[in-house]
Amino acid sequence: MDQCIVKTKYGQVRGEYTGGVYIWRGIPYADSPEGGARFKGPSPPAKWDGIRDAVEFGHACPQGVRMKRRSVIRDMSEDCLTLNIWSPSVSAEKLPVFFYIHGGSFVEGAGSDPEYEGTKLVSEGDIVLITVNYRLGAFGFMDFSFLSDEFYPNCGLRDLALALRWVNENIENFGGDKNNVTVGGQSAGAICAVVLPMLDEAKSYISRVIVMSAAPTLIHSREDGQNIAKRFMEFADIKDSESLKKVFAGKLVDLQSAFAVCSGLGAVAFGISVDGKMVKNYPIPAAKEGLMRGKPMFFGTTREEMSFVLKNSLAHIIDIEKVRKAGTASESKEVKERIQNAYKMYGKRGAAIMYSDFSFRIPSIWCAEAQSEHADTWMYRFDFETAAMRISGLHSFHSSDIPFLFGNFRTGLARLMLLLSPVKRRVNRVHREFRDDFLTFIKNGSLPWGKIDEKKTDAKVYTIPSRIEHAVPDEIMKAYDASDYRRRSFAGEGIIF
Repeated sequence: MDQCIVKTKYGQVRGEYTGGVYIWRGIPYADSPEGGARFKGPSPPAKWDGIRDAVEFGHACPQGVRMKRRSVIRDMSEDCLTLNIWSPSVSAEKLPVFFYIHGGSFVEGAGSDPEYEGTKLVSEGDIVLITVNYRLGAFGFMDFSFLSDEFYPNCGLRDLALALRWVNENIENFGGDKNNVTVGGQSAGAICAVVLPMLDEAKSYISRVIVMSAAPTLIHSREDGQNIAKRFMEFADIKDSESLKKVFAGKLVDLQSAFAVCSGLGAVAFGISVDGKMVKNYPIPAAKEGLMRGKPMFFGTTREEMSFVLKNSLAHIIDIEKVRKAGTASESKEVKERIQNAYKMYGKRGAAIMYSDFSFRIPSIWCAEAQSEHADTWMYRFDFETAAMRISGLHSFHSSDIPFLFGNFRTGLARLMLLLSPVKRRVNRVHREFRDDFLTFIKNGSLPWGKIDEKKTDAKVYTIPSRIEHAVPDEIMKAYDASDYRRRSFAGEGIIF
């Protein structure tokens, strides 16, 4: 029997065997949301007869041209709800599953990105890897539900929940263990990953969670999410629900890109909303309340997540100073000064680290500490940098840890990271240690260093040599203790615009 042909609940699929790994690409986990279903929740795919070829990646969700210029995306369509599977074996022995959600500020990206190509991770790690496409931008992360019941909030998140259901129904035929599924993601994908275990539609399919560079406080309230959508419709001169449903997909992408810039919201224009039905709370208070009880989590950040905002050529991606000022508007003068003074120890790198802490590391620590009351929780910080990373001034920037997980150093940003590093021994050393820790967590739900608790938030710091230390120095954590930012984060008051 051809082991590349696998039966699913919806029909048979034929993949390929290459590089010692079985690969299936572009398997539909949902019907196309085109037409009348554009802003509705996804539906399971229609069954098909015969054998469906699964050797080509599916369409990416409509998005801007940046990814296309990188040759990551060849074609785009609203008919994009597909997933990809890498498996080292389809034998009776079922392997741990890693369900990885790509990032991209909720507006770009695809599971077909060569950075996530799974052959090396799967063949060396002996796991099953899944990458997935989901609706992005206005299609997936704008809340138009004020228009009518035909418009659902959080469509992209609903896509991911249905994809997890598909995995639960079918992954054992691909060599995976449906009862051992780790959901992980980076950036926007990490925010999705930390929210999914709260959802009735998804939590039973998840064993544990990996959260890479999440900003768990950058989630909209229902009111804010709907107000942004109203502003978008006004900006785009879209008068009513019928016009919104009919606007050409490419035009909608162009409009959302222009809106993100003209509104001043940037990447914050799109995101998950606490809609009160599917998403009932924000991650930090949800973790505190035990809504993700029994789900071990592994949180991490890079040391200088936001270093790119200090580069003129990249600062347009997000107006982090505007976000920071909005987030600290309610702080007393004393608290603001205390926080700023705490970063003087870093000299000229203080601004990049402060922005990184404010957006990513501090709220991740709060979320990890809250979750630690109900499940085992660990943390990492990625400090390693190559010569090119150091000379560029980006240092250990946002997403620089991704190649060290997947081991794909000849594509995307990884090529630039290694430009001035002809000797790869140090890179491979960090790669193996970083990847192996992830694999240990994916397989066993544990890690060989101290767990997080409210009294101690140690992290494994990946550099040469790696070490264990506080994720953030005590004096900086104390500077945030009395902040209104902390109070609002635990109270679930959302972003302030």
